[in-house]
Amino acid sequence: MKRKLLATLIGITITIILVSLLLSQIQMDDIVSTLTTINTLYILFGFILYIIINFFRTLRFYILLDRKIAIRNLFNIVCVHNMVNNILPARTGELSYIYLLKKHYNTKIGDGIATLFVARIFDFIAIFLMFFIAFILTKDLPILVTKVVWYIVFLFIICIVLLVGLLFFGKSVLKLAIIFSNKMGLKETRIVKYLLGKGRETMESFEEIKSKKLIFSLLLCSILIIGFSYLLIYIILYGMNIFLPFQKVLLGSTFLLLSTVLPIYGIGGFGTTEGFWALVFVPLGLTLETAIISGFSYHIIILIYLLVTGGYGLLIIYLSHKQTS
Repeated sequence: MKRKLLATLIGITITIILVSLLLSQIQMDDIVSTLTTINTLYILFGFILYIIINFFRTLRFYILLDRKIAIRNLFNIVCVHNMVNNILPARTGELSYIYLLKKHYNTKIGDGIATLFVARIFDFIAIFLMFFIAFILTKDLPILVTKVVWYIVFLFIICIVLLVGLLFFGKSVLKLAIIFSNKMGLKETRIVKYLLGKGRETMESFEEIKSKKLIFSLLLCSILIIGFSYLLIYIILYGMNIFLPFQKVLLGSTFLLLSTVLPIYGIGGFGTTEGFWALVFVPLGLTLETAIISGFSYHIIILIYLLVTGGYGLLIIYLSHKQTS
């Protein structure tokens, strides 16, 4: 409980500091003006794209869970999961997916962890592929940006290798953990027994997923998820009359996606999202003022999408649970 409280306090502090610094560079009226002048068609088209993204996220989990949960039911969980995950700091909302599966469909915690882990591996692979393509296609990048991009490419490769290695050699890692806990005399403690038990469940789920040869369908779903996510950012920017080339939007959006996994991610992403947005899009051609205003405007629009779909998901889950209880 203390750790959760500490994480929340840190998130709130980071959010207040960053938002205050960013807002000091612009006028609040500019954000309001930007939001009120965007053509409604772009907002609606963006919302349709967001629904499509959630559908493919749902389809990917549907495949990973061996089609045991109906897509319409899983869609509600995905909507709630995305809402919670983007509001809580440091991606702690990932646990909501595991919790909802366990509570409403009696899915093993190990299955939830395994499917979520595999989904994130394919997200990384899809982001890396599209990021590298955008980097190759984007010309006349500042030297500093080019250097940073190569560092990011290197980091991507390391992360993918580690994640895939854990997926395929997870049993060996679990055996080492068991040996270590035995030598340290920790195996019989409640927390270690619980963690090792969930580790076994997760490894069993990994083995089941690997045996079904789902790589192509999972990769296709992941590429569509990431591709539509980039298109969504491009459409919202276009609605703000910001006409960056698509490859630059793709390149910049990758850094934005990476920022969400950092432990400094603020409450609701406020401050951190806009800060990274400015750091990325200013070198790619926007003025600092335009970058900050568009960052806040985009973020508010996405939060509206999250709250609408997440609220819908929560309502349907509640009503379904009420009918069955």
